[in-house]
Formats: sequence, C-alpha cells, structure tokens
Amino acid sequence: MTRRKLLQSAPLFAAVQSAPPPSPQPNIVFIISDQFRADNLGSMGANPMGLTPNIDALARRGVLFRSATVNHPVCAPARGCFFTGQYEEKHGVWRNGLSIDPNAVTLATVLRARGYSANYIGKWHLGPETQDRATFGPVAPEYRGGFLDLWEGANVLERTSHAYEGTIFDAAGKPIPFSGVYRDDFLTGRGVEFLRTRARPPFLLVMSYLNTHHQNDSDQYIPPKEFAGKFRDYFVPQDLRPLPGSWPSQLADYYGCVANIDNAVGTLVDALKQQGLLDNTIVLFTSDLGFRAGDLARPVEST
Repeated sequence: MTRRKLLQSAPLFAAVQSAPPPSPQPNIVFIISDQFRADNLGSMGANPMGLTPNIDALARRGVLFRSATVNHPVCAPARGCFFTGQYEEKHGVWRNGLSIDPNAVTLATVLRARGYSANYIGKWHLGPETQDRATFGPVAPEYRGGFLDLWEGANVLERTSHAYEGTIFDAAGKPIPFSGVYRDDFLTGRGVEFLRTRARPPFLLVMSYLNTHHQNDSDQYIPPKEFAGKFRDYFVPQDLRPLPGSWPSQLADYYGCVANIDNAVGTLVDALKQQGLLDNTIVLFTSDLGFRAGDLARPVEST
C-alpha cells in the first residue's frame, strides 16, 4: 500500500478502532400466560376493550408477531417446545403428565453455558406427574430443564393453588405458601423481589403464570376481586359468536384475568426500570396456548 492510500484510509481505520465496545449480554425476562388469546391484545387490532396497555406498549417499542402459531395446543407439550426449541416428537413431551429429559439441551442450559443465571417462578408442568399429589408440587432439580439458580415454582400450579391461596416450592422443595393475596400478584411480587435483590446480569428470568387458565376444580375463570364483574359489557370474538356453551357466563371473568396479567407485565417492566436494567433487557411475552373452543364452548350441561 502506498503512503497516500494509507493516509486516505486512516480516518476509516481510526473510526473502526475507536468504535465503542459491544454491549454486555442482554438480560432476558420471559413472561408466559396460560390460555392467553392473541386477540386479547389491543395491539392486534381485534379487541376494542383496551385490556392490555402495558403489553401493547411493549409491542410498540419492540416486535409483534402477528402470525405466531403454537406447536401443540396443550400445556406441557407447548412448554417443551418453548424450552427445547424442538417439536414434540423430538423433546418427547407429547401430552401432559410427561417429563422433560433430564439431559435435554434447553434455553436455560445454553444460556448458563454463556454465563447467565437461569431463574424460574411459577407454573412448570414439565416434571414427572402421576396421580400422586406430591408430583404436582416440588420438581426435582434434574427435571427443571436447567433452571438451577432461583427456583420458586410448582409443577402443576392449578393443583397446588387457588386464586387467593396456595403453595409454590423453592429449590430445596420447601413450600412457599401464600394466602390473602391474588395468585398473579404473589408471583409478580416474587419476580420483583428477585429483580431488586438477586438479579446479577446477565440473567434469564421466566415468569410463568397460570392465568388466564381456568381453575380446574371449579371450571371457572377467577379474576381478582377488583375486576369481578368489571367487563360484563364485553366484546365477543368472532370465533365464539356461533358457538353454544358456557362462554357467555365466563368471558367477563376471563377478561378480568387478562387485565391482571397485563398489570403484572407493567409491574415487572417498572421494576426493571427502577433497577436500571430495562435498557439492556429483552422482555418477551407469550402464551403456551390460547383458550380453545372446548374451554369456553362446552355444552352447558357438562359444566
């Protein structure tokens, strides 16, 4: 290279050399709401009720996937797909009640190998499950999919809790009971506590809510008391309108559960902001499945 060419290239070379160092690895907060329909979101333009201002704000600032499709419309298989990146025939959880392979490569194991902590709060549903009630609660470490740092969850949260009381379990399998506080709010509080006192970047935090799932043993949606009856003048999605069943008596309460999940998202985002973590955190919101016609359109006599 001639001297002239070297000098001509010097500004470019200097610019490359003085470029700022790459940002540190981003934190990840992965929020899962069970049975949350995509058309609950105002940002999808299909529901005019304004139920999700906090999630809609995420959509405006980030990316909204308008054509995402669940791999399997059942809780455990869908969660297996999330955490392994594989289809059911590969990860092996093709129905509820089956466990994730203890040797599976998962989101948590991959990120831990890159220096992340892997932390989990809420419903898991990927541990071994029998009719023995003990398998609904604590999850042995080998069945936690690599979430080996903070663990505060229950394998089948709908079997260990109700809307205002219940139990999750810590990493040692010891119960963490709650009472007199709404289940979503209790889990959100645990997440906020992690962000305030234990979060050391880079971290992965999964917040896995049972809502907007119906309460199994009462076959109904139970919103927080402040939302009970608030959405009686509700919008009816197109797919429900021609269907018989119990949805007319349940949709208002379902929407109350939706609104409170949105509140939870807003609280977590505020906590990230208060701790100075938001600018370097990826916040993801998804659902393992939307409610199916079978959930809100059963024949009335079967409910």
